[in-house]
Amino acid sequence: MRTAGLLIRWTPLLLLAWATWRVAGWLPAIPVVASVVIGQRRPTKASAQRLELFLAAGLLGVAHLLDAPWWALVAAFGYTVVLIGAAGVGSDRLLVSALVAFDNLRYAEAIDAGAHAAQDGERRRRYVDAAMGWMVCARAQVLLGRPQDATESVTRGLELLRRTRAPEADVVGVQLHFIEGELCATRSDLTGSNRAYRTAIEAAARLRHRVGGIGMNLTKETDHYRDQAVLGLAWLDMLRGRLAEAAAGCDSVLEAAGQRQDLSVFIAAAATRAGLHHTVGERDDARHCVDAVMTLAGDERYREVILTTTHVAYLVKVLALTVFEVAKIRVADGDLDLLVEELTTLREMGEAAHALSVVQAASTLLADVALTRGDVSEALRQLSIAGGQPFTDPLADLQMRQVEAAALCADGQLDRADAAADAMVALLAKIGTPEVAADVYGLAADVAARSGHVTVAVARVRAAVRDLHLLSGHVGRLAQRRGLLATKRSSFAGLMATLTASAAASQAGLAGIEVAEAQREDTLVGVLSATKTAMPPQLREVADRADEVRHTLAHIADPAHAGQLGEIDVLTGRLKDEQATLTSRLTDLIGGTFAELYVPTPIAGTDLLDRCGQDGLLSLTVTDSGSADYAGHLVFRVPGEAPKIQEFQLDGAAATVLDQLRSGAATRSADSARAFGELWESTRHEIAKTLLPEQLRDWIRSTPVGAPDRHRLVICADGPLRAMPFPALPLADGVAVISNATVNRLPLLRLIGSPPAEAPTRPALLGYFHPQLAGAQRERQLLTRMHESGEVDLTVAGSRDELLDELATGRHDVLILATHGRGHGLEFEFQLHGERGISSARLLTARVPRTVLAPACYSGADAGSDATGMIAACLAAGATTVLSGLWRLPDGPTGRLMSHIYRRLPSGAALRDIAAAAPLAVGVDPTRVNPLAWAGLMVTDTTTGVASAGVARIPSGE
Repeated sequence: MRTAGLLIRWTPLLLLAWATWRVAGWLPAIPVVASVVIGQRRPTKASAQRLELFLAAGLLGVAHLLDAPWWALVAAFGYTVVLIGAAGVGSDRLLVSALVAFDNLRYAEAIDAGAHAAQDGERRRRYVDAAMGWMVCARAQVLLGRPQDATESVTRGLELLRRTRAPEADVVGVQLHFIEGELCATRSDLTGSNRAYRTAIEAAARLRHRVGGIGMNLTKETDHYRDQAVLGLAWLDMLRGRLAEAAAGCDSVLEAAGQRQDLSVFIAAAATRAGLHHTVGERDDARHCVDAVMTLAGDERYREVILTTTHVAYLVKVLALTVFEVAKIRVADGDLDLLVEELTTLREMGEAAHALSVVQAASTLLADVALTRGDVSEALRQLSIAGGQPFTDPLADLQMRQVEAAALCADGQLDRADAAADAMVALLAKIGTPEVAADVYGLAADVAARSGHVTVAVARVRAAVRDLHLLSGHVGRLAQRRGLLATKRSSFAGLMATLTASAAASQAGLAGIEVAEAQREDTLVGVLSATKTAMPPQLREVADRADEVRHTLAHIADPAHAGQLGEIDVLTGRLKDEQATLTSRLTDLIGGTFAELYVPTPIAGTDLLDRCGQDGLLSLTVTDSGSADYAGHLVFRVPGEAPKIQEFQLDGAAATVLDQLRSGAATRSADSARAFGELWESTRHEIAKTLLPEQLRDWIRSTPVGAPDRHRLVICADGPLRAMPFPALPLADGVAVISNATVNRLPLLRLIGSPPAEAPTRPALLGYFHPQLAGAQRERQLLTRMHESGEVDLTVAGSRDELLDELATGRHDVLILATHGRGHGLEFEFQLHGERGISSARLLTARVPRTVLAPACYSGADAGSDATGMIAACLAAGATTVLSGLWRLPDGPTGRLMSHIYRRLPSGAALRDIAAAAPLAVGVDPTRVNPLAWAGLMVTDTTTGVASAGVARIPSGE
């Protein structure tokens, strides 16, 4: 039957070809080639049947032009009519009917016609047409909320495509694999979705390779679905918390779709990119993406193209992506009425197009807006609409349950809210994405705490911290990571509030340490400590040039040189531009290295406590800083007991103390210093009571004043509390913290871990002493005498090059930088006399000794934040102990303290212990003397064991 059928179909065509060849020789080859090209340019319409039709029509035309015999013309004409008739009753007609029904939103009819077309195509062995029939079925079944049926249709279509090697099979294959990826995602099978999207991309690449430039329309259609698959991969990366990879995928689609003017894909990519910008706090960039979409939609030419080339269901989906990003902007701007109007319109469009996921998402957002307004009844009404859809994928269901749990909790229905929270957590097991899980666990923990299930609440907080940390680890460059932390600040504050409400749970304090440490992980200290072994080789060159430009600008700005350089404004402008470029490049080099090398590891509170050994611990985090007060949470641990968490608040005069220390107003002049001393005297007991829990104070007081073995206290303080002089806080009348304990300040607990080194009997010192600072010269004289007596081995560097050359030898135990300091972050600079200084960035490329003594103004300011360039750079470059200055240090008192420290260096005692004993040794009463005179130095020590890490506050000088 197969052979007979072929003879019947092809004999008239062969006769026609023979007749035209008799007249025209090889001229008929022209229409044959043309027909093949036409078939490739119309891939979704190409089939053996249509190829015959093109051949017959082409040969008929040639035969007529060349006066072929009349019987050949009649045969060709009759054959053409037969083919046209056959095309009208074959699978093509059914397929067209299915497509028309789908385009007109008659999805049930499209499924029926598509199934018939697929069966007919399979019977005729036209596998591409059959696969297209199943593809139409799958699309319609997805929109009707029948994912299982859609999965079966996709499977059948892919099985048929495996039976043919026609180029157009890849066109249909790309679309089927894309639908398969979407279906896997709705089942939370992210691995399967990833595989399907990648297979679609491979099919598109294979098709382009096979047809080259001949099938332009074919590859253009395929590129449309390939870019959708790439966008699907970006969405999966976003769910997994791999925001850097997601952003790269979006950017590639934006470029490709923009070049092809594929407007619907471009809009979808722009909306997705806006979401990524919002995630990392880049609100201006997010607005730019949204504005680009609005511009396209507002242009009549583009709008017409979009409406005529995009199926309405996909168009509604694309619009939904955009509206959801617009919603974030509206909420930030407070335009809730306009947002409600936009979401209502979107839901109506989704209902008209049977886009059920859009209807549910819009209803969920409307409920969230109502909850924001405090209208719980309206929120619950909208949620009933969202939950009434016949099918929801797990992610949409999870988002709906989030709002439901919050609404029920606000309405006082704690039992139902608790059930909704349990359902949320159960759904997370299917989804497993840190982008979603962190917020869900946070909300579920809050509900559990309100319901009295404090142990469950703490467990959920720890899970939320884990996901926040993983999300941060894959964000990308340092700038994006900072933005993410800024956007998640409220999440961290909420977790701390939940833990405070669950303080009765045994592990609440442990979880509090993990939350606080997660916030600190991505500070500059954490960044550099994670990547210190792989700094880019060009960093040294860039840092050297940045130091030179900074020095030149400072020289020009000096009033003593005004009018001596000529064209001063032009020169200054150029140098400032170059400085900005160099700063940007430094950030890119270091931030980029971090993005490439950083591998997030779980934060374990028990491990952090073990690293602290028998030291006490105090961790303070400011979660809300208003115009006149500071509120936050603290976690403390007394050795041998479990850590505990509680809230704190500083306001009034106590808040003013912090403001003056942070701004530098306290040390601006002698008068301001005296005024601060009076303010401190009136507030220090209140501050101590607020920041030092009674149990911790009792533990510190248990050591006799001046005892050789003091208690050691590790303090990690964030935000404005970094400048707080904790050693000066009173424990009782006549007793301060430093009287009984060594204060060990760390910017990041995870820095602890360096093995303690054996103290050298004659430490090798490398020092730079500013020649115009009297205090620095006195320190040099003291150390010179110690060198001559054999107590230390002192090398004095007189210039920048000498200092760096000596550091390169790696033979020194201690680096001393007795000079001025200025700047912040990686641009913090130790000033050298008559030449460019040494910045934090340049220190990254040096071989820094294990101990660094840097009694320079502000060298330790903002310890633990991104402004702690000097401490971060030294620790990353090899130091384990760093002494630094918190504020502008007075020369005389600091010199006396440093002299005591220098004299005790050969003893082998830990630097933090030496520094803690220095005030008493030089006759300072810490309960009476202004802390600005003696508490401005601190020691950061990251070693473990007996010499465990610490930052002891010690007075230092310029």
